[in-house]
Amino acid sequence: MNVEEYRSVIHEDIQLSASAKLSTPEDEFLYYVTDILIAGEEFDDFIECHYEGITRNNANMMIDGYAFDDTDGSCCVFISDYHGPYEDDAIRAEDINKLFRRIRYFVEEAIKYELYLELEESTQEYEFARTLYYDNEEIFKFRFYLLTDAYNKQRKKNIKDEEVAGRTVELNVWDVTRIFDVVNSKAQKESVEIFLQEYSCDGIPCVKAVEYVDVIADIEVASKYNDGIELDEEAEEEKPENIITYSSYLAVVPGQVLNDLYLEFGSRLLEGNVRSFLSVKGKVNKNIQGTIKNYPEMFFAYNNGIAATATELDTVMTSEGLKITRIKDLQIVNGGQTTASIANTLLTARKDENIDISRLFVPMKISVLEHSMSERIIPKISEYSNSQNKVDASDFFSNHAFHIRIEDYSRKTPAPAVNGNQYQQYWYYERTRGQYNQGKMKFKPKSSQMRQYETRYPESQVIKMVELAKYMEIYQGAPDVVSRGKQAIVKVFSEDIKKRWAKSDAEFNVYYFKRVVALAIMFKATDDIIKQTAWYKEKHSYKANVVAYTMSVLFDYIRRNMPDYELDFTRIWNLQSVYPELANQIRRLCTEVYEFITHEDRKTENVTQWCKQSLCWERAQNYSWTIDEQFLRTLTSKENTKAEEREAKEARKVDNEVDSLKYLMAQGKEYWQKVLEWGNTRRLLSDMELSIIKMVINMDVTGRIPSVKQAKVVIKARERLIADGMPLQF
Repeated sequence: MNVEEYRSVIHEDIQLSASAKLSTPEDEFLYYVTDILIAGEEFDDFIECHYEGITRNNANMMIDGYAFDDTDGSCCVFISDYHGPYEDDAIRAEDINKLFRRIRYFVEEAIKYELYLELEESTQEYEFARTLYYDNEEIFKFRFYLLTDAYNKQRKKNIKDEEVAGRTVELNVWDVTRIFDVVNSKAQKESVEIFLQEYSCDGIPCVKAVEYVDVIADIEVASKYNDGIELDEEAEEEKPENIITYSSYLAVVPGQVLNDLYLEFGSRLLEGNVRSFLSVKGKVNKNIQGTIKNYPEMFFAYNNGIAATATELDTVMTSEGLKITRIKDLQIVNGGQTTASIANTLLTARKDENIDISRLFVPMKISVLEHSMSERIIPKISEYSNSQNKVDASDFFSNHAFHIRIEDYSRKTPAPAVNGNQYQQYWYYERTRGQYNQGKMKFKPKSSQMRQYETRYPESQVIKMVELAKYMEIYQGAPDVVSRGKQAIVKVFSEDIKKRWAKSDAEFNVYYFKRVVALAIMFKATDDIIKQTAWYKEKHSYKANVVAYTMSVLFDYIRRNMPDYELDFTRIWNLQSVYPELANQIRRLCTEVYEFITHEDRKTENVTQWCKQSLCWERAQNYSWTIDEQFLRTLTSKENTKAEEREAKEARKVDNEVDSLKYLMAQGKEYWQKVLEWGNTRRLLSDMELSIIKMVINMDVTGRIPSVKQAKVVIKARERLIADGMPLQF
């Protein structure tokens, strides 16, 4: 698929989505692009906020949304320019400049004057304008985004602008070509390419420390695919062994260069798993800060340095030794606090403080990985390099077996046919970033393969990792956590799943998957119902908070007042929609929730911030909500649910037993012989482990097959040996 075809697909999808949701193409385009950029870690959250007005100097101002990035103290402000299929497909320089000026005028007006007083309270634009007026000192940088389905004829994607209210401004034009490049890339995020000469530096001094070629990674098992369509869901085959080529360099980075890079790229330089552990607000390490201010020449000696990865790196030999001149896809996987501290110390320094970082240097280890392997290896490097600091291993969750199992259920569990459909459809769980779009990119628009793919996996039935976490946290009764954003949701959810998985993975069965889908259906229905309410049509505010609290209030009420009953998830799964009594209950409750979170007795002026507080949720739990008797009569007995769960757990246990034995056999006799030799020579295996591994080795001779319990002993022994240094493969 080329960019012209992709643009046609976008327009077709947006028109269909707008018709189905009774929305506008402009709004659907905004949601479409911001979802892609959030998935690509351009920013973490997006708050829709439409405003048009006139400044005190009679200039037009306009915004369509905003977001704050606590990691690097930046404020993102958005404006959308949707052309549609029948309009001019190019956007000119004067139009780009005009749209960016509209954002600038809004920001300047909100910071300089009390613009928020002219806006209606309990709206997102009121909150944003008020935040800019009172809290703008906490903003270190502005990033303005222009999102358009047209072609940008300018050569530059990002434009350095002058300051706004003393802060630097970065202008980002995301046109259809740039969006296509991200969606079509394997990484599903935009490459960052750094040329060191652009930062007053002829290169970073380095030593090439390690180079490995033909290191064999784990062999993965995958279902057979034909042009992205599964031929046989039961058939599995081993992929050829993956070859990793990587090299590592030890480098010395000037503090000024690191500072300049962080100021330009901000949190986009930080590997996604560690972002949530940084915040510029009050978390700058005092010892690091003291060294930067008072003893910059000692920073190299005192600091542990930075671990980073890249997909490409250029070096040149100089009279002073080897130097790095270009880095592509730089990601800091350990040392984000160090990086942020240097920049933040300079940004927050008093005018009378003379901080000289020309004498400050930072040690850095940078590993260069082939792009095809980086998505798999970077999280592992990140996990291991952070294993001895405050970043807990439970936060490196993307490769957990939980996701693999949910993905497997999503490909093998057809949804019930509804509305007279004569074909099977599935709810597609996107375990890795961009899986679904990568599948679509293989086909020509309107081809039979594309129609087959979209019919089998409708885009409206895609569930992303953060969405699954959000649904389950809402179900568990944590709308305050959900209101805090993606990083908070995934962190809390991952910790919970890790504990429960370690205790028993049998509960994560086909019933669990169907409940996730039912929650997704309920979430989408609640979102659609809110869009039709009078208050939302008027104010377009706090939809995400109202959805989270409405659903959590309902589940919490049932647990407290009807402990022997629960929502009929099976009915939702079978109908593939919410039933009338549930829809009516949601319709009534969401309006009450909106009035509750915006009520003047709230403890925090900012409604969005109020929803993030545990006190808000505590009040909601003790509030008197209107719950319909008709809805309560639709609840199902927990005994019915437990019977279905027991059946699913038993089936999962059988699957686990089969999987364990299949795993032992798949590795082969020679592999286990080498495991035995490696562990035995180092005296790392117990007598019991030695005995069972020998049984596995001699299976084909003796005919004795290890029990499930014995198989688990062998698998755990292998994991322990790998942790002690045994190769993944021999």
